[in-house]
Amino acid sequence: MPPAFGSILPHLCAPLVRPNSRSVELCCIRAYPPMTTPSSSPAEHDRLSHRVDLQRWWQPNRLLQSRAWLPALGVPALLVYVFFGISLDSVPDKAGQLALLCGLLMLAIYGRPVDGVSLRRSGILWLAIAAIVVALISWGCSWLTHPHWAESSFKVHRLTNWFAMIPVAILLGGQVKNTYTIWLVALCGLLLSPWISGGGWQEWQQGFAGVRVDFGLHNAQHTAMLFGTGALGLLAFAPDILRTRRGCWIIRAGWLLALATCITAVVLTQTRGGWVGMLFALVVIACAGIVTLRKHFHSHRRYIAAATMATCGAALLAGYLSLGDIVSNRLDAERQTITLVQQGELENLPFTSTGVRIRTWTEALQWIAQRPLVGWGGNGRSLIFDHSENLPAAIKQNFGHLHNSYLDLVVNFGLLGLLLLGALVFWLLHRSLRYYRAGLISGSTLLFSVSFAVFFGVINLFESYLFYDSGRFVMALVGGGLLTQLWAAKRQQATTTQHL
Repeated sequence: MPPAFGSILPHLCAPLVRPNSRSVELCCIRAYPPMTTPSSSPAEHDRLSHRVDLQRWWQPNRLLQSRAWLPALGVPALLVYVFFGISLDSVPDKAGQLALLCGLLMLAIYGRPVDGVSLRRSGILWLAIAAIVVALISWGCSWLTHPHWAESSFKVHRLTNWFAMIPVAILLGGQVKNTYTIWLVALCGLLLSPWISGGGWQEWQQGFAGVRVDFGLHNAQHTAMLFGTGALGLLAFAPDILRTRRGCWIIRAGWLLALATCITAVVLTQTRGGWVGMLFALVVIACAGIVTLRKHFHSHRRYIAAATMATCGAALLAGYLSLGDIVSNRLDAERQTITLVQQGELENLPFTSTGVRIRTWTEALQWIAQRPLVGWGGNGRSLIFDHSENLPAAIKQNFGHLHNSYLDLVVNFGLLGLLLLGALVFWLLHRSLRYYRAGLISGSTLLFSVSFAVFFGVINLFESYLFYDSGRFVMALVGGGLLTQLWAAKRQQATTTQHL
């Protein structure tokens, strides 16, 4: 996300619920006190009808009531950012900064307590403040222990950018439909990215011919992460997307095409870490699907198991016949490196992707052992490549990060930084599970959150997504959509309790 967030943040000291449910009505009454108005004229009635029609696409804020100009600026800027944020630079970057600024102002000025629930005192806000404290401690200790290598000024954006989900959640206003809207807009931007930033059909053809592709999205690893996230969202929300409705066959065809595109893109990027992450995430989704089907169709479980195995087998066979050579060649490329690692000959590792990673990880562990608690400061990973005496010159000149978010984090900010990340993930998932059990968020939302957490957690073992714009973009988008529903669930729970 834009670095402006890091400088702004320090200044801040269901099954889906039906729209006509009593709890939502009470919540909206508390957040928006009713006003008595005289009977409207026909012209005013037409304007009101038009306004209601607009709410089909974007619903009013349930979390707080602010001046109209703030969401009027922030929401369009957010939509521009989520559509173009991964494929363009200048315009979406400015739009992202504007959206974050509007969201933060709304929270800071209008985030007063409602029904005893204050967004400004939420646990995730305290974690954001903790991120500033961790960065300050690490920077201060770097000046005490190695001032000649320390950063000249205090920087917080490396950690506080993770919390860009906070202003995103404010702009979404606690509305599930708004969350689905920005996720759909982001998915459309992702599916069109090969033609916006990449080589279009020609690059797709190159991918099928065995060339590693990235569609202009930083590099192939980041492309795999983005399309993998899209695939998980499509799978997690499949029951909602595929249910019977008007025009359902068009929607189902679009879903199938989008899912096939995302999975194919993940394969064509030839990113082994992305493949491993997808496998773990797909296991989570498969287990959840089996449990759900057995719960609702217990008497037909044998047929369900047979149909599931047949479908998965057919999909794997089709994938292997079309893309099997690409996967096999990519996996065989590191066979020599793995053999040398097993023999303990780390000094003879070739400068392949795996060889470079193992060499840098080994060196990073030695640096971490010297500053395990607070790290070397925000520029710790750069110090390894600038001053290491063990890494070959070819690696020091061509690489600047460790291809592992957790090692990068611990080298920079020590175990305090790793504890902060763990606390953020635990806070989000624990509350997701709590409100799912209370019937305040949907099972699809919970499944997407858990599967994405598994996927993102695994792939960060092989690339430093947490410190790149693409990783922060996905965290803000997925985390913001989840956080806004958690806040709305907490507000709704408090409202219902007070009116019992």
